[in-house]
Amino acid sequence: MKLGSVTNNPPPDEEPNVAPLIDIVFILLIFFVVTTTFAKDLGIDVERPSAGSATEKPINIVRVAVGRGGELAVDGRPTSAWRLGAEVEDRIAGQTEKSVLVVADKGIDAKTLVDVMDTCRQAGAAQVAVAVEPE
Repeated sequence: MKLGSVTNNPPPDEEPNVAPLIDIVFILLIFFVVTTTFAKDLGIDVERPSAGSATEKPINIVRVAVGRGGELAVDGRPTSAWRLGAEVEDRIAGQTEKSVLVVADKGIDAKTLVDVMDTCRQAGAAQVAVAVEPE
């Protein structure tokens, strides 16, 4: 008695559908591109000192970085001490706030920091602030 015929045919080659996987990968890619923030490079490696009370300042200000060895950079571009005043004056010429943020390494001496701040004020900066790390 023969109930059914048993054939020895191999199953058809089925490949997994990768379209949903590709969709998910593209969605993740778009998510990471949209949510990524880009930090503005200061041009010099600076380790900022800490402070108990620190407030954030607006982004449209001129940043002057002072490195541990006294290196200077204005908005990421290296400059010299004798050229600092002219650089700051050029950068704040079109601004209404005329604000300068000095990002100084915690290893520099106070005289260098005060000299940089004085130069910024003489260049026409209405507000000069020093960036610190909150504790």
